[in-house]
Amino acid sequence: MSQNYEFAELERDIEVILQETDEYRAIIDRVKPLLQRLLQNKGLLPEAYRTPRPDKYAQVLLYKPNHEAFSVIAFIWGPGQTAPVHDHLVWGLVGLYEGAVVEKRYRREDRGEGAEPRYEIREVGEVTARQGDISFVYPPDYDIHGVSNPFGETAITVHIYGTDIGKQPRHIHDVATGSYRDVVTLHDNEQPVYRSSSTA
Repeated sequence: MSQNYEFAELERDIEVILQETDEYRAIIDRVKPLLQRLLQNKGLLPEAYRTPRPDKYAQVLLYKPNHEAFSVIAFIWGPGQTAPVHDHLVWGLVGLYEGAVVEKRYRREDRGEGAEPRYEIREVGEVTARQGDISFVYPPDYDIHGVSNPFGETAITVHIYGTDIGKQPRHIHDVATGSYRDVVTLHDNEQPVYRSSSTA
């Protein structure tokens, strides 16, 4: 019998959490052990999806329920690949499945009318995340970060977000000017790797 934590079970567990609270930090605290279990699944990302893209990190939709209350995404980071500084506008968790990445945290601060630039994107922390490590994001104060793989081996991160992040309007931030632009980052695959059996 498989010892893997199945997506149907994950969906049931997250739905219980979402029925009991809508407070972002409480959701993150309760979903974190579920992601820890998921990261232990052998073969979570099939071989066909494990090759990095040559131009940028790959974004693979692993699973989402039909009501899209959350999604599970794998990002495949080739050596030297990076994501621009961005936000999410929804709760999320990031777990290291293989390899390592560097995450830099930022905060957007309003310097007041008349200031030039008006807004400042200030770096507030940096961490190297390795296999099994989990971090989180949620608005407004813990939502902006940048991720990179400066190492010589491919890294795979697994994310759980409180929506289908491939449809979520959000922002890329310019650290130099404090400005931002709108963005939607589409998945590289049209259909989830694992299909939901829910009818909701």
